[in-house]
Amino acid sequence: VEPLPGSPLPLSLTFCLLLSLVKMTILNYQSPTTGLFPVKICSTCKEAKVRDSLYCAAGAWALALAYRRIDDDMGRTHELEHSAIKCMRGILYCYMRQADKVEQFKKDPSPSKCLHSVFHVDTGDEVYSNSDYHHLQIDAVSLFLLYLVEMICSGLQIIYNTDEVSFIQNLVFCVERAYRVPDYGMWERGSKYNNGSTELHSR
Repeated sequence: VEPLPGSPLPLSLTFCLLLSLVKMTILNYQSPTTGLFPVKICSTCKEAKVRDSLYCAAGAWALALAYRRIDDDMGRTHELEHSAIKCMRGILYCYMRQADKVEQFKKDPSPSKCLHSVFHVDTGDEVYSNSDYHHLQIDAVSLFLLYLVEMICSGLQIIYNTDEVSFIQNLVFCVERAYRVPDYGMWERGSKYNNGSTELHSR
């Protein structure tokens, strides 16, 4: 039965439209190996930024939360939740490969000791060296921790063992005092006047 003109769409139909939109614009581009999302949709772009991937995972997770309201979701809640989980674990995998830098950054919070925030979308390897990328991107680590907590509280199982728990605790220690470290922030360009000066950002 078609809805009358001007009347709201049935909830199930609205969700179907949203699911199609999320799949076309986000999930179709998720890497099957790491779960990360490329910064551009062209076939030659192999860069994945932590922040961009987090926003993509958040979109899938938010729709999964909405699907929980439907009695018969045809498995879509599970599909969306695990797309978000795959992305979060992909970021965690990329971060854990730099565990030595976490310890170094706690002692010396400098660009040469900070975690990389740009990875190869299929392998999770670092794309830029510290000399080529001068942004600390501490806010990306903070955003990862924030979404990690929110998703776990919603019932997603993202952390699998005590090694991962210990590593995430170390990330918290890194962010704990990072508010005093000058950083370029999410804009990656210095101050708003674009003069190359670092800024202090709240986390």
